[in-house]
Amino acid sequence: MVDSRDREAGALFERARGLSLWLDEALQQEGAAAFRESYAPLEGERRCDVCIVGGGFLGLWTAIRLRESDPGLSVAILEKDLCGAGASGRNGGFVLSWWAKYLSMEKYFGANQAIWLARASESAVDEIGAFCAGAGLGGQFRKAGWLWTSTGPLQDGAWQSTLAALEARSLSPFAEVGAAAAAALAGSAAHR
Repeated sequence: MVDSRDREAGALFERARGLSLWLDEALQQEGAAAFRESYAPLEGERRCDVCIVGGGFLGLWTAIRLRESDPGLSVAILEKDLCGAGASGRNGGFVLSWWAKYLSMEKYFGANQAIWLARASESAVDEIGAFCAGAGLGGQFRKAGWLWTSTGPLQDGAWQSTLAALEARSLSPFAEVGAAAAAALAGSAAHR
C-alpha cells in the first residue's frame, strides 16, 4: 500500500527531473526508491543547535562547514521543496565569486566589507572544488573562469564601472579580453 507521503515524494521526484541536467543526473544516480526513503517532511517539534532555512547551494554548504567545524553540532535544513532544486538547481551548476557584485556590496556595506566578501566568495569557490575532489563526489568541478559579455549594444561595457571601482582600490580580479577572444571562449559569435 502506498501512503500519501510516498505519493508526494514520488511526485516531487518526477517534478524535479528535467529542471536541470546536473540535478537530473543526481536524481537518476540516487533513484526514485532511495529518494522516497530519504524524503521526510517535518512533523512535530524538533530541536537543533542551528536551523538553516533553504536547501540550496549556500544552505547545504553552510551545513557542511558547520559540521566540519563542530561534528557534534545538530544542524537542520528546512527546505519547502527538494534540496538543490530551486535557483541553485537551475543555474547549470556554476559556482561564482561575488566580484561582479562589488559595486552593490560597496554601496550597502562599504569598501572594506565588500572587498572582504568578494575575497571570501572567491576562496569559497576553491574550497568547493577541494571538497568535491576530497569527498569523491565526482562533481566534475572545473575552475576555468567565466565571461561577462555583451550580446547587444545596450550591454556593451556594462562591466566598466565595476572594473574602474576595483582598479581604484588596486584590485584586478578580472582579465579583459577582446570581442574575438570572448566569442571564441564562449563558443558563440553572439558574445561581443
